[in-house]
Amino acid sequence: MKQALWVGGLCGLLSLGCSSGPSPNGPEADAGTGSGATGTGAASLIGTWDLALTQMVQAGDALTTITIGQDSLTVASPDFTLTATRTGSTLTFNDNEEPPPYTGVSAALTATQTAGTFDAGILPFDLGGSWTMQIVPGGGSTVMTCTLTVSASEIDGACQHVTPDGFDFTFTTTKMAPAASSLGDFGGMWLNTWVWPGDAGGSFPCMLTFAGNTITTCPSTVMNGGITGSPITGISFTYDGANQVSGAAAGWSEYSATRQ
Repeated sequence: MKQALWVGGLCGLLSLGCSSGPSPNGPEADAGTGSGATGTGAASLIGTWDLALTQMVQAGDALTTITIGQDSLTVASPDFTLTATRTGSTLTFNDNEEPPPYTGVSAALTATQTAGTFDAGILPFDLGGSWTMQIVPGGGSTVMTCTLTVSASEIDGACQHVTPDGFDFTFTTTKMAPAASSLGDFGGMWLNTWVWPGDAGGSFPCMLTFAGNTITTCPSTVMNGGITGSPITGISFTYDGANQVSGAAAGWSEYSATRQ
């Protein structure tokens, strides 16, 4: 399930590609750049963030460090380490599991971009255009191939399994109405429809709203232990415009993050 949500969320929300980086005067100098950030006063998210994650279905807090930089992303948690690096139009993600019995288990996603126009506002990532992806477990061969297209009016994706270790899905995301947002062209109300094939599958719509310095998605639903429903339900994100982020994720955790 964790790998399913990782791939789904990655394709659905942030198939990352980094831009030319922050202004030489630091992240605050990037405030108000890009069409979506105008008038919000929000700065770029570039930097190192200390993330406190409270899991609702498991006792204890998980302390995670997220580092966002030019052409790089690192997420280091007690459960896994995710790294992303970009060279030219190629982006590579590596996910390494940490806790027993999964220690040493890894997976890689390689994505190649054909560039398009998209302003992501405070996100320092070049997302626009079309992407082709391959998901490969450590020491293995490709288990899934995926495509993603990102524009200011529509974001669509699809994955197909190559081996039985993979899985299939498609989604369409259509902007229904625009709104001012520090997240640039994301600003507005979107209808995302996730489609899982098979007897346990179906079509699962979810409304997403990007406005000001916030993101909210439709209420979360119980997945009954399987890959059903929309994997992007129950997500919230609020940025204070400076060095604090907070929210919740799909009904299983709450989080807050502070920039160092």
